[in-house]
Amino acid sequence: MHNVAQIPPIQLSALQKWWSTHSQASLALHIKYTPQCDSTNVQLCHSPHQHNTLLVAEHQTHGRGQFERAWVSGTGDLMFSLGLLLSPALIPALSLRVGVALAQVCAVHDWHVQLKWPNDVIATHPDTGQRGKLVGILVQNQSADDGEHAWVVIGVGVNIGTRLLPSTSDASAFPPIGLAQLDETWIQPTAHQREELIMQIVDTILVHIETASTAPHEQLAQTWNSHDLWYDQRLTMTEPSGQHHIGVGCGVNTDGAYQMSINGEIRSFYSGQLRPITERA
Repeated sequence: MHNVAQIPPIQLSALQKWWSTHSQASLALHIKYTPQCDSTNVQLCHSPHQHNTLLVAEHQTHGRGQFERAWVSGTGDLMFSLGLLLSPALIPALSLRVGVALAQVCAVHDWHVQLKWPNDVIATHPDTGQRGKLVGILVQNQSADDGEHAWVVIGVGVNIGTRLLPSTSDASAFPPIGLAQLDETWIQPTAHQREELIMQIVDTILVHIETASTAPHEQLAQTWNSHDLWYDQRLTMTEPSGQHHIGVGCGVNTDGAYQMSINGEIRSFYSGQLRPITERA
């Protein structure tokens, strides 16, 4: 097990400097930092919808992921949210763009990852082959104050170290895996490392959003599917209603729905939980 301790805190000035000198995105971004909050997503969901905002926290007391699951953060983990004023037309494929952006950043660092629908990044340990959840993503949206745009909050949590978590009966859940397990340079990360990775992720997400009008949705879905954890595997899809479906994973469509081949028919699901049928709850 790799634990990280006594990590220097992130500096707001360093985040701002990185953005002003390295950003490839063109929009103005208001950057905030807090040592602790309940949840960066909650904070931005309740904030005035006036500026595109990045909120970075050193610690969250009530972090949440998909299906209201608790997001348990450890020392040094990266926790941040983007609050953006966007056209409602961008929302259906937004989760795909965020996932592809994260896979792109991981590839730059030579971290092998796959995307688990709808919003998880799964990494593979280079030596043991163990797979675990490296990044969690939570996308929330509501009508903006101006009545024309959507106020979209994109929450990202990146595991750095590892820690023991309460046991779960959810067979679709992966244990956490941290960057310290994938890359020895992250066993004792510097503040600069953490600041730079946050801003690399933020910048890449924003570039993908800004180029959405020129990037075909078919190409986006194809790129996401090239990282799909469950592609061509036999799966169970459990809908929010509790109904179960068994089929073969076929990746996402251009709206971000997951597709399965069920009795020779392609079905699309916009929400639910996927798991391989070989796993037991």
